Amino acid sequence: MKWLIYLLLIFNIGFAAWHYRGTGSEPSTAGDIAISNENQLVLLSEYRQRKKMPAEAAQLCYSLGPFVNRAEADKAENTLKAAGISIKKVKLRDTSRQGYWVLLPPTESRKEAQKSISHLKRLKVKDFFLVATGAKKNAVSLGVYSQKNLARRRVDEMIRLGFVPRLETVALPRKVYWLNWYKDASEQPKPGLLQKLHKQFPQTSRTERSCK
Repeated sequence: MKWLIYLLLIFNIGFAAWHYRGTGSEPSTAGDIAISNENQLVLLSEYRQRKKMPAEAAQLCYSLGPFVNRAEADKAENTLKAAGISIKKVKLRDTSRQGYWVLLPPTESRKEAQKSISHLKRLKVKDFFLVATGAKKNAVSLGVYSQKNLARRRVDEMIRLGFVPRLETVALPRKVYWLNWYKDASEQPKPGLLQKLHKQFPQTSRTERSCK
């Protein structure tokens, strides 16, 4: 009786192996697959990519900037590349710059705002527009300035003409460029080269940031 049970067991194992080979279009090799920690069968290349991503995300870069225009960024990039440094240029949105907005405060209705605009036109005042939407709806903008003294001059001008303007601080977003290179790269800029670049572009400095 035991030999019959053994025979059936061997038969089932052989049938399972034959069925597995028959269902796949091409046999896989041990070099093509790996078992993930979720007990799923995945390609070895995919498994390696999963293991690689967290390390890349945590990798640090040195970053030189900001450059306010691309021509300056390109010039500094070429200087670093000529010294054998592998550079990646990135474009970011900088909101740290502060501006000064001169405006006539919002009115209850568009009609009231139009009265102020008509008055400005009669006095031959230039550079203004009606704010049509948002939190400042029906305000009259009299200009946004990067320097506070220029904004104060505009305020004084409007007061002399009989208006009561308001001065508010606002963000002045701009696009800037940074030059990144890996902190652990074998080739690093010499201190003298960085000093030369800082002298050429005084607004820039070197900092650390994530390479991602």
